[in-house]
Amino acid sequence: MPGPIALIGQNDIDTRAELDRHLLERSGGNEVLLIPTATVEWPRARATELLNQRVGFYEEKLGTKVTVPEVFSREDAHDPAHIQAVEKANYIFLTGGRPKPLAEILRGTPLWRAILDRWQAGAVLAGESAGAVVLTEYVIDSEGVGKGGKGPVVPDPYWYTYEATGLGLLPGMRVLPHSDTAKGQWMLTSMLAATSIHVPILAVPENAGVVRGPDGDWITVGAPGVVVFHKGAHHSLDALAAVEPNPEAGI
Repeated sequence: MPGPIALIGQNDIDTRAELDRHLLERSGGNEVLLIPTATVEWPRARATELLNQRVGFYEEKLGTKVTVPEVFSREDAHDPAHIQAVEKANYIFLTGGRPKPLAEILRGTPLWRAILDRWQAGAVLAGESAGAVVLTEYVIDSEGVGKGGKGPVVPDPYWYTYEATGLGLLPGMRVLPHSDTAKGQWMLTSMLAATSIHVPILAVPENAGVVRGPDGDWITVGAPGVVVFHKGAHHSLDALAAVEPNPEAGI
């Protein structure tokens, strides 16, 4: 039976770890596999600092064993050592960063196939921020912001595109992380403008997560404030009931 899928707004490592404790319990173990691919375009020193904080949090506060396969290219996603690490995992966590490069690196690779296989075998699959967004069909992205690409050279918080495709495990829905922040509200405006009212948008605040169970039930864990935009705004998750994972997505 497939395992739970967790969509997390952003995980705050300074909290009482309600989300992590919940997902570790559902994994049936005390280990987590952190995949930091979404940070590939971040300054490496900053990305490493944040990753080390997360690893330290798991190890010191939760007593959890952490494995971090350094997957930052499509070549890395073909590395047998990384694939073997996934094949042993019961809790797989895609970190935040940017969703577009995350999708481009993982799509069609043996590593992504291994992730899907482990999830279908019962492992927990969690995505935080970009890691949650990429599990849907389309991703909102800030390509070019501050880099002279499609957007202006100077960072512009209003510049978001909605053209890139995600990995598509959860078709027929959208995910908006950081919904309780100014950035999240700007992204929400772009997403609402680009999405049919018949497609539910799951807005997840920081320190909160929404978990789909093996039987298709959806629950919220962590901070309050989760909203589903579907022909209006609702705190009920009923609009997600029709979402069926596609186990062949992205391969």
